[in-house]
Amino acid sequence: MNSLRHFNLIFWDFDGVIKDSVDVKTDAYLALFPEAPKNILEKIKSHHLEYGGISRLEKIPLYLQWVGVQPTNQVIGEYLDQFANLVVQKVISSPWVPCVEQVLRQKKSHQKFVIVTGTPQTEIEEILVQLQINSIFDRIFGAPTQKSKAIEWALQNYNIGKEDSILIGDSKTDWLAAEETGIQFLLRETDNGEFFNHYSGNKIKDFIGFI
Repeated sequence: MNSLRHFNLIFWDFDGVIKDSVDVKTDAYLALFPEAPKNILEKIKSHHLEYGGISRLEKIPLYLQWVGVQPTNQVIGEYLDQFANLVVQKVISSPWVPCVEQVLRQKKSHQKFVIVTGTPQTEIEEILVQLQINSIFDRIFGAPTQKSKAIEWALQNYNIGKEDSILIGDSKTDWLAAEETGIQFLLRETDNGEFFNHYSGNKIKDFIGFI
């Protein structure tokens, strides 16, 4: 696959698809737990990479349990704030996935572009504004909205067929959302975890050559 122009509805994950920011998030999760044993840190890293599309709202309570901290609402809130402080500017300044910015700006008049990401809603909106690409997207869905719910909303509200729709993602979570809603999936290859080692569907390393 080397063109997206025949799709009327394109769903975009953000980290690892638009910005090469997956490592930023990985490093931030590990930095939250500096005292954790190495095997727990490896477990956190593997889980985050395998389930890249899952929100920190789900991951941080889980990781707190793994390191033996009671995930009360107050503790979760403190760790969420720490995480946001660690990542927002680093995500904005992280490199673009090669040629993705040109692909986004060459959006055709008949196309709808929708962001579906595990990043919290207000945070992804702020990031897109600072990157000056917010106006490209017809709708932005961040956490806590589930990706499959966002896809179903767009299919219904834009009245576009599943066969004319595609999700570009880099995680098992993204693939599952596409499977669940019956739309096509395009994998952007990163260090995606074990799941994609034998993935035989459509995949790309970058957007070089896309029109």
